[in-house]
Amino acid sequence: MPATFRIPARGPFSWDASLGMLRSWPPVAHFPIDDGRVRVAFALDHTFAPAGAVVWAEDGSLAGIASGDDADAVRHQVARMFSLDVDATDYPSVGKRDPAIGRVMKAHPGLRPVLFPSPYEAAVWAILSQRIAQRQAVRLKAALSDAHGETVSVDGARLRVLPSPRRLLKVAALRGVTAEKIERLHEVARAALAGQLDPDRLRAIGHDAATAWLQEIRGIGPFWSAGIYLRACGVTEPFPLDEPRSLRALADAHAMRDVPAGEELRKMVAKLRPFGMWVSVLLRVAANRGTMGRLADD
Repeated sequence: MPATFRIPARGPFSWDASLGMLRSWPPVAHFPIDDGRVRVAFALDHTFAPAGAVVWAEDGSLAGIASGDDADAVRHQVARMFSLDVDATDYPSVGKRDPAIGRVMKAHPGLRPVLFPSPYEAAVWAILSQRIAQRQAVRLKAALSDAHGETVSVDGARLRVLPSPRRLLKVAALRGVTAEKIERLHEVARAALAGQLDPDRLRAIGHDAATAWLQEIRGIGPFWSAGIYLRACGVTEPFPLDEPRSLRALADAHAMRDVPAGEELRKMVAKLRPFGMWVSVLLRVAANRGTMGRLADD
């Protein structure tokens, strides 16, 4: 039975900025957007049951109607996906400590990271997207969901959801996906069933332990272990020090020719806490939209 919910925004929040990320970030760009309303569908944390919601901005909050058997779980997952499970009242203070970052914030007011619906979905994307273009990964993910996923009714539309881990284990082949990737997808499914992709557990043990644990999954290396933790678990820290594009964007925001390193980088990142991950996403968005150079010249 559909159930309405409301998620208040604590601190700066722009729904238009969220919509922009939904349209431009390939892992989530498939969700239908109609007149400011978004239909999202996903496998629920823990149970992997198909669920979804239609969401929209309303009076400074995110309003929605949940679909699925557990409306509270849907609300919780939607809040995390749109980074509204975080009290960001103090986020603007980062821009005061670092005026260069403050200028980027001013250019993209209220931007919060849009995340993968779950670490499980992030891990599936990690395997599918390896060594291929993102647009091809989008097609493969859709094909996997169409062939083996379940459907959920969201605001009158039937949306496909990635197959649950148990269903994924039964996938023997998929056009365009190598046998090695199929086996890696099976390893992701086994890890999910064992609780290794539980967002609460990953957050509880922290970045270093979580990324090390995730790398025990066949096919998940350092890059994607960090990606799963940072872009699927609802954390705000740390700034990704081993991500070249984020480091380059940090340098560009400060009009630096060379990427910072060592003690200089440590001091710069310290000013961003406890929102280092959020700042990295903000900088990547600014870099992708070509606004960074103009800001640095102001």
